[in-house]
Amino acid sequence: MNLNQGAILCLGYVLGLFLTSLWGGINANPSPWQWGIIIAAIAILTTGSAIILPRHFWQLRAKFWVTVGLIALLAVGYFQVRMPRPQGSPIYTLTQTESSLLKYPIQITGEIIDQPQSKEDGKSRFWLNTKTITTKYDSFTTKGKLYTTLSNDQTTLKSGDFVSLKGRLYQPRANQDPWAFDFATYLRKHNSFFGFTAWESQNIQSSGWTISQIRERIKNVHAKFLDDNRGTLLSSMVLGRKSVDLPENIYDLWVKSGLAYTIAASGFHVALLLGSIQWFTKNKPVKVQLFTSISILIFYILLTGFQPSVLRAALMGIAGLVALALDRKTKPISLLLLVATLLLIFNPLWIWDLGFQLSFLATFGLLTTLAPLQKKLDFVPPTIATAIAIPIAASLWTLPLIAYQFNVIATYCIPSSILLTPFIFVVSLGGMISGAVGLIIPDLGAAIAYLVGIPLGWMIAIVKLIVALPGSNLSIASLHWSQLALIYSTMLIIWLTKWGKKYSNTLGFSLFFLFVIFLTLKNFTTTQVTILNTQNNPIFITQSAGKTIIFKGESDTADQFPLTSFLRQAGISEVDAFISTAAASTTSSENPLGTDFAIDQKLIFSATDNQEISQPLQPFESKRFGDITVQLLQKNPFLLAIKVKQQLFYF
Repeated sequence: MNLNQGAILCLGYVLGLFLTSLWGGINANPSPWQWGIIIAAIAILTTGSAIILPRHFWQLRAKFWVTVGLIALLAVGYFQVRMPRPQGSPIYTLTQTESSLLKYPIQITGEIIDQPQSKEDGKSRFWLNTKTITTKYDSFTTKGKLYTTLSNDQTTLKSGDFVSLKGRLYQPRANQDPWAFDFATYLRKHNSFFGFTAWESQNIQSSGWTISQIRERIKNVHAKFLDDNRGTLLSSMVLGRKSVDLPENIYDLWVKSGLAYTIAASGFHVALLLGSIQWFTKNKPVKVQLFTSISILIFYILLTGFQPSVLRAALMGIAGLVALALDRKTKPISLLLLVATLLLIFNPLWIWDLGFQLSFLATFGLLTTLAPLQKKLDFVPPTIATAIAIPIAASLWTLPLIAYQFNVIATYCIPSSILLTPFIFVVSLGGMISGAVGLIIPDLGAAIAYLVGIPLGWMIAIVKLIVALPGSNLSIASLHWSQLALIYSTMLIIWLTKWGKKYSNTLGFSLFFLFVIFLTLKNFTTTQVTILNTQNNPIFITQSAGKTIIFKGESDTADQFPLTSFLRQAGISEVDAFISTAAASTTSSENPLGTDFAIDQKLIFSATDNQEISQPLQPFESKRFGDITVQLLQKNPFLLAIKVKQQLFYF
């Protein structure tokens, strides 16, 4: 078997896992019908590959393609074998015999296994590895992961701490709202099936000298002479956001600017680390370079946690170093497929981890698109051409998936990355150096971090200016999976075929045109009425010819997330009219949808004394928004009519 055949077998395994999307990805109990769809899809793809591909690409026999198909089918079976199930959870087994665990407050002792993240609501959220569960009458020793929310607690918690928490255990139900966050699926991905709401913490005990303590020491070095925003941001640009409790205002700023990859431990950090090591050890023997690089990479993986993006970059970096030491050449695409296969054998559920997907797409984009872009930029100095081409190459392959998942595009993400490349390089490298020095001499490391904080402050100011620009975040209509497949298929044709390379400019322009059409046409061709069955009050959303009207009952923060999730998925960033019967304390200056959505007209009525609070309507007065007409029929009792073309609705 040659290298190309091995790469194709790896591709078969990855595609087999990816085909589980036909039954919803994380699905513990696919029906026989869904299994039939998977088998039929693999059979069709295998047959088509055996007939078509040998004529144009690889001269491989039909038996080989049958083997690829069997590997894809085995991948699907392996995915299901590794699927977490409640029956395999010790905590689930315990709740089946002790039903009181889900009915009454209990006390749980365990170890915090990731950095607690604080939110604006004052609550901390983290994963807890349980040791004992204590009820009013008994105590049980059990192991398992719990997603824990701790409220009204001022104690500083960190990864590695042993804590005793008092609260209530709960098992979330499967989500019935397609626009709401599916918490049960999120827990299953992390091999967990329960959440724990805690309101009291006791007996906090810090662990000894561990990786968690080293991580905390680095964060303390960064924070010693810097304010909270710059200190935590610097630590996040070195260790990744999952290891740092980054303030929400800074996190939102980085996400909206399209620079979130700089605060997530990823291939960028590994490449920067490897490049620095190679420069410092360039005069040393190859074996010394190899040993030093691998040792530091392993240490960095332990510091950041076993994240797919870091593992991918580290494995590829180690393979490249070994090839260099042996004076062998590597095929980057084949190496990427091999690394993906190894990681997905370790954890096949990572195929549906967004960080894993974006990491490999960005790397694939750099391997396939960077060189052609550099050739097109041959009129500028090579260093500048590379700085421009890298973010473009990575973004071209990740942008469609980001649009599909989030329905929001950071409009200036590519120019921002190009403009801030020197700052990102200096700050990230400076943060690594200050952290490493600070482990030995804390004050010296803190002094270096203080100097790094100067360009970091400039970077924060520039990012704020970019986010404040008009249209910096574009809400877009959700892509259908078939549209996403069409986009990536066209990109692969441009990369793989001579015909695609010949007409790359035409295909690229057509692809961009289709992308824009997919994202914008839906809003102007959609006429629909959606009723969200929220916890307390149904929410009525009317869309027609690019106009959007929302009617909502009394204000309730619990209804906020499903409503904003729907608006993001529909690509709606501006609401023409928001109608509500809110409490009398509501003021006209408040935006009930938050800062991410603009409201053109707000019609809010008091539910208690029937006094209008904002932009009143008189009885039988109507307002028209395209094909949608809003009319107040009477004030007391409140009666409103909304007409959508020929359909009439009363509230």
